[in-house]
Amino acid sequence: MRSYEVKRGHGKTLEKGGLRKRLAKVFDGVSDKGDWHVASYGALQQVTVRMVSKSEIELDSQLDTTASLEVATDTHKRFNKFLEAVTGFTAKQRNTRAKAKAKADAKAAAAKESGD
Repeated sequence: MRSYEVKRGHGKTLEKGGLRKRLAKVFDGVSDKGDWHVASYGALQQVTVRMVSKSEIELDSQLDTTASLEVATDTHKRFNKFLEAVTGFTAKQRNTRAKAKAKADAKAAAAKESGD
């Protein structure tokens, strides 16, 4: 399970079925399980996503490791296209933000540990 930050102001477009519409636009056969939206495509056996808040989504995926290189490449492109449409951030921006968050979390954990 992984959470992704959503660009400020972009979360409004995901409400009222917006997240589901974006998932259906990129992947096949979208269904719902509670507040989770589920789809599949190519090397993605299953991708599940839900809105946590206007500024965060959670996503889980299961990959088919036996998929051909062509299928895996196409799937990866579609997955990045979906994440960019949903979060408002490019792959490079998502990576930079994830690194900064991990660094801040590590710093907070170290400060808490030294304070004990």
